[in-house]
Amino acid sequence: MSNIKVRELKSLPEQSAGREIFDITWPVIGGTEITPNLMQAFVHNGAYFVGAYDGEKIVGATFGFIGTAGGIHLHSHMSAVLLDYRDRGIGALMKRHQLTWAYEHKIPFITWTFDPLVKRNAKLNILKLGVEVASYHPNFYGVMPDLINAGDDSDRLMAKWVVGPTSPSEKSLTTTIPDSAITISVPEDIVKLRETNLAEAKSARVRVREEFLAAFKDGYKVMGFSDEAGYVLTKGTK
Repeated sequence: MSNIKVRELKSLPEQSAGREIFDITWPVIGGTEITPNLMQAFVHNGAYFVGAYDGEKIVGATFGFIGTAGGIHLHSHMSAVLLDYRDRGIGALMKRHQLTWAYEHKIPFITWTFDPLVKRNAKLNILKLGVEVASYHPNFYGVMPDLINAGDDSDRLMAKWVVGPTSPSEKSLTTTIPDSAITISVPEDIVKLRETNLAEAKSARVRVREEFLAAFKDGYKVMGFSDEAGYVLTKGTK
């Protein structure tokens, strides 16, 4: 990890390398996630676009833009790491670079979405990054064209990260569920489940959606994550 460096992607060739990370991660037949001219317009106007480099090889990328809903903030739209470099803390490294960037630009908070059924992302966001889970959005992006998400609704949880001089505290896995808590379980690997049993994956999607919407309506908030039980929610606790 010590040799991984994060830097902004300002030139067109650098932006192309970053976009390629996204297209490898979310392949779109005959297309690209973000076109070169649109990315250049974003970057030229102050958007956040960085790459994680192993020497001169780009192995991860993160892109975000300024939003105004709920107050001025940075919305982190896309973040990906090449398969061979995952589970090395590179995603968290880019997020912490993003936090520093937002702090230097006097941006008060950062938001991003993540699929509630992707267990590894839930653990990264809730435990490693210590985010607040702000809201649940059914089929947020509508039909998505990439081969990873095809055939499934694009439900998303909205993460919120308050910006300050230091990173939010990490959390440990929840091993003892409080008596007052409720839990929402998720599949071990939703991507594999979609490939092998799409009907079961869709059923899990609907169940998790209904449980989250009901829990949030009743005043519950996500306070942790358990390997066995999934999301752990209590009333009146972040």
